[in-house]
Amino acid sequence: MHSVIHNPPARLLVVEDEPLVRDLLARWLHDEGYSCTTASSAAVAWAHLQAHPVDLATLDITMPGGSGLDLLDQIRHAWPDTAVIMLTAEGDMAKAIRALTAGAYGYLIKPVERQELLIQVRNALAQRRLVIENREYTQELENKVREQTQVIRMAHEEIIHRLVKASLYRDEETGAHIKRTGWYSELLAATIGWDTERVEQIRLAAPMHDIGKIGIPDAILCKPGKLTPDEFAAMQTHAQLGAKLLAGSQSPVLRMAHDIALCHHERWDGSGYPAGLKGTEIPDAARIVAIVDVFDALTHDRVYRPALLEPEVLTILRAGRGTHFDPELLDVFMSLLPAMHIIAEMVTDAEEEDEAVQLSTSNPVLTRTAAVP
Repeated sequence: MHSVIHNPPARLLVVEDEPLVRDLLARWLHDEGYSCTTASSAAVAWAHLQAHPVDLATLDITMPGGSGLDLLDQIRHAWPDTAVIMLTAEGDMAKAIRALTAGAYGYLIKPVERQELLIQVRNALAQRRLVIENREYTQELENKVREQTQVIRMAHEEIIHRLVKASLYRDEETGAHIKRTGWYSELLAATIGWDTERVEQIRLAAPMHDIGKIGIPDAILCKPGKLTPDEFAAMQTHAQLGAKLLAGSQSPVLRMAHDIALCHHERWDGSGYPAGLKGTEIPDAARIVAIVDVFDALTHDRVYRPALLEPEVLTILRAGRGTHFDPELLDVFMSLLPAMHIIAEMVTDAEEEDEAVQLSTSNPVLTRTAAVP
């Protein structure tokens, strides 16, 4: 008989309470080139497996002191890659079917024929090897997809960073304002229960809220004093200009940025621009940015006015509850003021612009807390 070459030899365990049968099965398997160990009971087998996991085990279904079926369940739970072949007496088919349902690779009816045993063992080990190889291959593919997704994501974020930086050359806003707007929005979205993916999207999308100012003339955009009615009307067109710039993208981030750019000057009572949307007609991302943008703008210096003291800013925000701002979102924002202060302290206007516009850096508040309160 030609022996199968195993390198290294497969590790087998024969669990059988009848000594003659146990020794015979072990000898057949050993002669075939397998590394074979025996156990006289389920308890002895379990103790052996704790210290010496095996590739395949043959289990007698009926043994004193422990059922082979129970041992099968234990093995499948602890070592799912271990192949199991059940041995059963003739007429015990219900138990054999139960074993196959529980994950056994096959079963043999006593008295066992040598060739039948070797065929079943060979097939079970081959099937086990295929399962493991398929899992490893699938894992390798998943890792490659994850790596490629990360590369695409980094390229995507870099494009967004560069687009936002381009707007800074024409706008009076600072890079720090851009980053704070993203972080404030991210924190507020996480607190109201957005899923992780959308929370990350608004962090990247919110800084593009004023991207349309690229198309506003310098004489208006950089004017230090109050705008005339015509100048203000021209300034208002930045919402449509930004939306036009971001329209048509398949990227979820840019689609959200489109909604924010177009609608972050809409008001809860319908008195905003450009479309006079009201209440929940306004996209939720735009309603979030409407609050954080006003808060950050008022609490920091602008070319046309110095920063206001926070009590005055909060008075203005509260006055806009239910008129300018979504009332429920504003209430949540107010509850998060201590966290907003941390962000403001971490990202100051004194930061260098190139650092301040790196939108992918971690939000200090979400990093410090596993769950947002």
